[in-house]
Amino acid sequence: MAVPALFAAFISCQKMSYNLFLLAFVLGIGGAFQYGLQISIINSPAEYIKSFIRETCLRRYGSSPSEEMITLMWSFIVSIYSIGGLLGSLSAGYLSVRFGRKKAMLFADIPSLLSAALMGLSQLCGSFEMILVGRLFAGVCGGSALNIHLMYAGESAPRHVRGLVAVTASTAIATGKFVGFALGLREVLGVDALWPILMAVNALPALVHLLTLPFFPDSPRYLLIDKKDKEGCIKAVKWLWGDGDHMAEIDDMMAEQEATREEKAKSMCDLFRDRPVRWQFITLFLVCSCTQLIGSNVVCVLLFSAFAAYYMLCSLPTEIFIQSYRPAAYVFNGSINWIQLFILGLLFPFIVEGLGSFCFIIFLTYCLSMAIFVFLVMPETKGKTILQVMEEFNCLNYRGKKKQTILEQSNCSVVTVTRL
Repeated sequence: MAVPALFAAFISCQKMSYNLFLLAFVLGIGGAFQYGLQISIINSPAEYIKSFIRETCLRRYGSSPSEEMITLMWSFIVSIYSIGGLLGSLSAGYLSVRFGRKKAMLFADIPSLLSAALMGLSQLCGSFEMILVGRLFAGVCGGSALNIHLMYAGESAPRHVRGLVAVTASTAIATGKFVGFALGLREVLGVDALWPILMAVNALPALVHLLTLPFFPDSPRYLLIDKKDKEGCIKAVKWLWGDGDHMAEIDDMMAEQEATREEKAKSMCDLFRDRPVRWQFITLFLVCSCTQLIGSNVVCVLLFSAFAAYYMLCSLPTEIFIQSYRPAAYVFNGSINWIQLFILGLLFPFIVEGLGSFCFIIFLTYCLSMAIFVFLVMPETKGKTILQVMEEFNCLNYRGKKKQTILEQSNCSVVTVTRL
């Protein structure tokens, strides 16, 4: 069923402007592609960087550190990327609300270029600490750019092709991983003399992204709902979607704007405690955990399932959260992703030692439970507006009540939802 639906969405896209998919491509270069690239590219130069650390310490201090110490330093270089990713994810919500989706994406190129400069010049400067700091900056870029990319792309797509646009994000992650693997081969850049260039290769997509994204408009939803710029929203819609009749989509945005009224962007604390988004929050957490507990980041198996999980996660916050909660949802999504990636990488060797080849029973059990949850609990979002999806979730958030008035105490915004 998924293939015919995807094909039908592609056919409907022929009537639209290609600018939307050009935007998705450019966002992918600066967002999800960077994430996938950094995940895979670090594996190839491991032995060369360890030798560089050993030689640098010998030149500085007259003695070489033990193999255990070198392994520890290498582990810091690898794992600090997750710490940077967490910091970047936590900043994504503020940046996207304060400066808009487009400017926030452009800001993410700054740590990417800094990381490339630091790691590319580390051997020349004789400083392995520059690699450590460079990986931290690369993580900041990956954490912030990935979250803002998903938010920007989801908000820029009309309802009937939102899923297809989400596919481009998960495809960019997979492409980044493949490119990182290919560049790390000995026939390309995976040799002792070229590993600094390999570590600095992320500068190229960052520069392409920095030079091309300014020609695109900001997210139509951000322009209308957050900036109250209806004229700018209509102009962005026509530029991205073509000259057809898009008033139904614009009316949906205006209905969402009316529902949120003068609401300010919510924080993660609001996401935790507000009853109107309780089941959306639970759903996001469980699906987000599935991308890690499916096992794709610790052993290269279940690739189709991993791609499906990434695809679902890419579009989920856009489809189940209204505008005021969406930045916080993406911040939570990214933060949980990086924390779980760090914890899983730490615990997985012990799990393998204890369970051996049966270790994937844990992942299998969680994935089956997650599939049952999605089938039985999560509402269908295809072809529905954000407010329609919100109303279905309110059947769970306010179970047993025929009519519920949702009171946002932070700004006394009232939305009335009627039950059958």
